[in-house]
Amino acid sequence: MTQVFVIHGYTASPEENWFPWMQQQANQAGASLKVLRLDPTETPSLVVWEQQIDEQIESIDQHTIFIAHSLGCIATLHYLSRVLQKQTIRQLVLVAGFNGRLGRLEQVNPFIDAAKIDFELLKRQIEQRVVIYSEGDDRVAAHFSLEQAKSLDADVIPAQHQGHFIDSEGCTELPEVWQAIAKNLVLKAK
Repeated sequence: MTQVFVIHGYTASPEENWFPWMQQQANQAGASLKVLRLDPTETPSLVVWEQQIDEQIESIDQHTIFIAHSLGCIATLHYLSRVLQKQTIRQLVLVAGFNGRLGRLEQVNPFIDAAKIDFELLKRQIEQRVVIYSEGDDRVAAHFSLEQAKSLDADVIPAQHQGHFIDSEGCTELPEVWQAIAKNLVLKAK
């Protein structure tokens, strides 16, 4: 059975943005989806997030899917670069992702700088890689996400939503993510 893990972004929580909607979609489909709860402070630490991710993910296998948003993409790529040395996973979906400093939000630069990401390993060990971006994202400009897609040799999906995929900008559903993972879900027998 597929286990889906969702890694939220900067100052977020599982109760915000499009994460409750994703949980509802998964519940209706009979899929196992868990939105991790990470430290929401304005000065996040990659070490703290890594520890929290380790505590909330018991195991992964070849059917596992990861979904990440914004700063959560950096944390996820860092985590997967460490744990996929001998393990493959089915899919990675990155929403409003980026590879390095954005030139804004200086308080997250130490988090970004600490990340160790092995793109070659990730391309080998993740069967399908998808990047979803918005032309209207004023926090992570489209070119940052497209650069990330190139680094991962990922499929690229432009989103209908024109923003940073957060509820304060009206994004409480994200069908592009659900559509990207739906065909890869292995559900438990009823």
